[in-house]
Amino acid sequence: MRDKRYRPVDVMPLCGRIISKPGYGTFAEACRLNIPITTLTREGFAESPLLIEGLRHYSAHQVIKPATFFAGDWDFLTESPQPPLTDQRLETDGNGAIAQA
Repeated sequence: MRDKRYRPVDVMPLCGRIISKPGYGTFAEACRLNIPITTLTREGFAESPLLIEGLRHYSAHQVIKPATFFAGDWDFLTESPQPPLTDQRLETDGNGAIAQA
C-alpha cells in the first residue's frame, strides 16, 4: 500500500479552527473555507503585519504572542474567536474563476 502524505490543506475542511503562524497559503485557504484562525505573531517576517491586519478584517480570528503559545497556557482555545472587523466578504471562487478564464 502506498504511503499517503497529507498536506495541511487536505485536512483543513475537517477543522473547527486553524492555529498557525502568518502565511499566505494557510490564511487564504482558511478564509476560503470560512474557518476561524488563531495566529501567532511572527517577528522578522515582513508580510506578517499585513496578513494579520487582513485576517482581523475578513475572518473570525485570535492573535496571540508566541510566548503565550509556548508557555503552555492554552486557555485561548476555550475562548471564542473575535468576529471580523468588517461585514465585507472576500471572494472565495478564485479557483473557478481561473478555470473559467
